[in-house]
Amino acid sequence: MKNVDDKNRHLGKITAILLTASMIVGTGLFTSLGAATAKAGSGILLALLIGGVVALLTGLSGAQVGVNYPEEGGAFIWTRRFGFPTISFLSGCAYLFDGITGIGILALGFAKYSHEMLSWVSIPAAASIAIIAVAIINFLGIKPTAKVLISIFFINVILLFVYVIFSLAKIHIFNLFPLLGGGIGGVLSGAATFFWTWDGFQRTAIMADQIKEPKRTIPFAVIGGISIAAIIYLIIAATTLGVLGAKTMGSNDTPVFLNASLAIGITGGWIILLSAWMTSFSEMLGDLLPTSKVAHAMGVENELPHWLGAMHKRFHSPYNSLIVLTIIGIALVVFVPIRNIMPLASAFTIMWYIATHFSALKLPKEKRFLPYSFTWVGIATCIGLFIYLPLWSITVAIGILGIFALIRSFVLKKHSIFI
Repeated sequence: MKNVDDKNRHLGKITAILLTASMIVGTGLFTSLGAATAKAGSGILLALLIGGVVALLTGLSGAQVGVNYPEEGGAFIWTRRFGFPTISFLSGCAYLFDGITGIGILALGFAKYSHEMLSWVSIPAAASIAIIAVAIINFLGIKPTAKVLISIFFINVILLFVYVIFSLAKIHIFNLFPLLGGGIGGVLSGAATFFWTWDGFQRTAIMADQIKEPKRTIPFAVIGGISIAAIIYLIIAATTLGVLGAKTMGSNDTPVFLNASLAIGITGGWIILLSAWMTSFSEMLGDLLPTSKVAHAMGVENELPHWLGAMHKRFHSPYNSLIVLTIIGIALVVFVPIRNIMPLASAFTIMWYIATHFSALKLPKEKRFLPYSFTWVGIATCIGLFIYLPLWSITVAIGILGIFALIRSFVLKKHSIFI
């Protein structure tokens, strides 16, 4: 795969930071906060910090490799460049499984909020239309996609700021304690439950071919984007916890909406519904962008059908990959109870992160800006969260990747016979 000239790169430092933040902060804040609190109790704030640290460690490992190999594809390309084609293939598959599942979940979230706002809206139809809409925006290239994501992000920040201001008077400080909740085990379970919502911090490195001066921009984008997202997560979680308390917050699937309705009234409920609706759309937009990039990279390298590697000449978008992912996404939201397999998506996500750390370990010392020990700590934290996922999701994720590895091996052997 050829490197891209800097003149053909579109994202500068500030844009990349804001884009990273906009691709992290999403519907997980509205849909996963209650479930995570049910496990962590009042330790939810510590759980969020742990997730942020794991994301930062992984993001910086990705940045280290991304600045040296500024090509699209992330860990799929990096492990391949270091001579590990099987690991490359499996990491790419893991990301595709995570990405397409996430898109389906987000589309259903968007449709559900649309149904809440307009009761006559069909959830499967709205989800399908949303997937088609984000595919069209992605087809037009990175520039319009980035503009839409950042614009929605700023509107959401304003809406969430209003939510916090109107909730301040009803916060009870004692609801924030004890900081460890019911214990460190619960905190780690809460961190694992909420961790998928951090997905997005590494996408700047995956899209390195679109970044201006990647060696300088990517590390800033990762650190800046995660920092902004962490501040937003902690403020919203602390506000909600302070008003509702851990018990009420943990027993509700949409605690932010509940708190807004109680603290502000009908207007508050609509503010959060609007924010969640816009966020689910923007996060879906942000998910499809890097997922299509990885599918495109796998097509170029012939790990998937080569026609997936086609790039539109005018918009520089992987249009065949977008079409295939759109069709799969629509099939998922129409036929599969996709919300029930969220732990499986988290398992694939962490596998991708481990592949990212593995890539960083293969960098020679002179190309690193952080010590090897930093990367090993990142691997340990990923494994730590991985084992706190449900056992079935770990088993199924490993089994699926094992089946794909066997299929790849069979295809390669069959191909070698005819050469």
